Amino acid sequence: MGVTIRDVAEEAEVSATTVSRVFNHDHLVNSETRDHVLTVAQQMGYAPDATARSLSNGRTQSMGVILPAPHGEFFSELIRGLDDAAQEAGYFLLIAGSHYDPEEGVSALESIAGRVDGLVMMTPRVRSRPLTQAIDLDLPVVRVNSEPGPDEFDLFSMENQAGAAHVVRHMTERGGSRIAAITGPPGSYDVERRMEGYRRAVREHDTAEEGAVIEGDFTQKSGYQAGQQIAALDRRPDAVFACNDYMAIGAMLAFQEAGIRVPDEIAVAGFDDITSARYANPPLTTVEVPVYDLGRQAGERLLRRVQASTPPEPEQFKVSHELKVRASTGGP
Repeated sequence: MGVTIRDVAEEAEVSATTVSRVFNHDHLVNSETRDHVLTVAQQMGYAPDATARSLSNGRTQSMGVILPAPHGEFFSELIRGLDDAAQEAGYFLLIAGSHYDPEEGVSALESIAGRVDGLVMMTPRVRSRPLTQAIDLDLPVVRVNSEPGPDEFDLFSMENQAGAAHVVRHMTERGGSRIAAITGPPGSYDVERRMEGYRRAVREHDTAEEGAVIEGDFTQKSGYQAGQQIAALDRRPDAVFACNDYMAIGAMLAFQEAGIRVPDEIAVAGFDDITSARYANPPLTTVEVPVYDLGRQAGERLLRRVQASTPPEPEQFKVSHELKVRASTGGP
């Protein structure tokens, strides 16, 4: 049998309650006693059981994360920011994917709800089923890149509409007159806002018009297939805006295979500024968003909400964007 909390208490000549308070970071224990207990525990090879500790303080020391697709460079950066925030607070991440499906989102929530102290959630709708279920479970939630609304949760979001308008305006200023678009999955709030920005920027320019609008799914393969469709058009656009970088890179490959020169015959731009964008051929013009910061700030906010005796009032936060002009639209 391993060393128990009572063994440590007996050796340190304190009560078992004091040892428990030391390992639960209770402020009632003075620093001298805490140091003494920790030294004795280390000498005896004692480590507190995580399950027992969670039962004693009502916390699991875990943060839940539900994302539409927890893979790829964008989500990896978001998770990295969340994980750094969690690690600094002694928390762990439990990650689940909804795959843009509300029913899968509900299943993901049900699978981790009892094992986490709070949840960071990216949902397409302000009243999606996973979100309303989180309300019923009385679980602290911070939302990321979701539809804003007057609800109970904090929201961290990117400048989707402004960023898309910025990059499309750049293409019109570079001479783009017929600008096509490759969208993302139906129901994605990010896609809806980016397409609003795309249309707004096209309308603002007297000599520009919308070209073909082709649905993708945020993957490079769907961008490649959309690029093939655009290359086959009788009235081909002279610029393409893709709602993420993966699809833009896929489209450029299709254009190259069709003998269409980028950017001389068709300019291409994306959104997110994933690492691959700068190493694409040619390097991709895109909208940079601080995805790591987005994740880190959302994680820190959730931990503040979980740990505060009086949780802060819900707020909405935006992270800024920056246009990265590269060779795919005639930049350096």
